[in-house]
Amino acid sequence: MDIDPELDIEIEDGVYSPSDDTFLLLEIMDLDGDENVLEIGCGSGFISLYCALKGCKVMSVDISRKAIENTLCNAHRNGLDIDAAVMDMFSGLSGRWDVIIFNPPYLPNENGLEFDHRWDGGEKGDEALIRFLSEAQKYLKEGGYVYTVFSDRAPLENIEALIDKRYILLRTRSKTFSFETIYAVKLKKK
Repeated sequence: MDIDPELDIEIEDGVYSPSDDTFLLLEIMDLDGDENVLEIGCGSGFISLYCALKGCKVMSVDISRKAIENTLCNAHRNGLDIDAAVMDMFSGLSGRWDVIIFNPPYLPNENGLEFDHRWDGGEKGDEALIRFLSEAQKYLKEGGYVYTVFSDRAPLENIEALIDKRYILLRTRSKTFSFETIYAVKLKKK
């Protein structure tokens, strides 16, 4: 995929860096450029900035203050205007968006040990995604879309059942590695 080379991104220590899952999400995204976009868990801001570069109005949130500072710094560095705030997923948000994007932490933490928030998807690896999918509908405009990603290291039947119950699956892409397959999906609210 041709990712816009105009983006100049700096990654601070402890902030999620664009990776295969980030680029897989971008591959399935189709933006007109006039959408109102919310990115949950923005990390370095790469996806948010990509959306802003396409002309979208962007709100970025992350549980990490360092990630929000990094995102705003990268926005300034690229001459892009976005809103950003430290918050836990949808807590404190009001309003509705045309597009909501979330690249959640999705690695299982079976031992319950302290694990980096950038990757800790809970005991089974699906906790952040299940919470997101359960709440996102309330914040989507009519006809809006959700873009997200998950791994087959989490119980796919739980994720697929929730998607089937609340969303229409419009598009999916996957990428397989030696240790997992990741899936990016485009969903529409039922």
